[in-house]
Amino acid sequence: MSRLFTLLFALAVLCLVPVICAVAQALPPELATRIGAAAEQGRSHQKSLSNIIDERRKIANRQLETVVVSAIAERPELFQAIMREAYLQAPESHANLNLTVTSMFPGFAGVLPDLSDTTPRQAKPEALQVIASHDTRAPDSVRVATPGDRPANWPILPTEGGIDGYADKDPLEGLNRFFFYANGTLDFLIFEPLARGYRFVTPETVRHALTRAFDNLASPIIFANDLLQLRFHRAATTLSRFAINSTGGVLGLFDVAAELGLEPHDADFGQTLYAYGVGDGIYLILPLFGPTTARDAVGLGVDSLFDPRTWLLGSTERLALYAGEGVVRREELIGAINYLVENAESNYDAVRAWSFQQRNAELHQ
Repeated sequence: MSRLFTLLFALAVLCLVPVICAVAQALPPELATRIGAAAEQGRSHQKSLSNIIDERRKIANRQLETVVVSAIAERPELFQAIMREAYLQAPESHANLNLTVTSMFPGFAGVLPDLSDTTPRQAKPEALQVIASHDTRAPDSVRVATPGDRPANWPILPTEGGIDGYADKDPLEGLNRFFFYANGTLDFLIFEPLARGYRFVTPETVRHALTRAFDNLASPIIFANDLLQLRFHRAATTLSRFAINSTGGVLGLFDVAAELGLEPHDADFGQTLYAYGVGDGIYLILPLFGPTTARDAVGLGVDSLFDPRTWLLGSTERLALYAGEGVVRREELIGAINYLVENAESNYDAVRAWSFQQRNAELHQ
């Protein structure tokens, strides 16, 4: 900032020189040219510095707003404590922060804490814990969890030792990048706000119950692939779980079968093809569906035939159910995706590596 003030002062002096000299006497042409060139160069530097500063300020504001919104969605009862902490850490950003928060959570518009009430003090440990444990890169005063401490579905970035050797599987990178950024735009505009709204209005216990219900709906797909893989013991477990949880578990809202010792597992046709020696194939980004491989893309189509929703529901009901499941699944990934976006050097490369990390873990379960 000191350099910027020095530059602005120099510009002011340069701009005053022609005026003073014009009053005293006419300037020689070469001196006027030199002064004009210096002033133009100064204006150019000033514009460049302003752009850099503005861009960095925008990035910092976006990071702060993401952390605060995520924390409020997770712990709305700490709304005022979280906002006061944000005011304390970045008082210059309070106007943009208020605008973002009230647009995401209109119900809190009337209870925003007063900025004048925020005085330098030690932050409340509970509010800091909410921010520290959340989705994005935390402020400097809060440490981000190490890879071993994070949830299992979070990515391990290449800079943290994650494997990043999949570029050779991506011959369609140009097309994949197009769909990657198109999907990202839709996610930013539609899916992430819906997921955050769902998290905000739905208690955690209810969210877990809905996740279990959608997992239960996938049981026929898992059962069919268990049979195709000749894993009959797992098939019997899947069928038993589906019968028990669909009845005693109230359509899968409660996992009664797990309490009886019948643990869940996943299976899909992509795994079935893998079991019979079919390789990944090329890496693909599918519109709306996201990252996959050629083998797993075929698996998606076959699995839809095993899904009872395909042949029991009409197109409108089926679409509504899939949309609801999409919001539920997206909410589960808020932390993982935000961590990746805030910390990865290349979002595209990190998502590609993450998708292979997750898929390899599923194939070898």
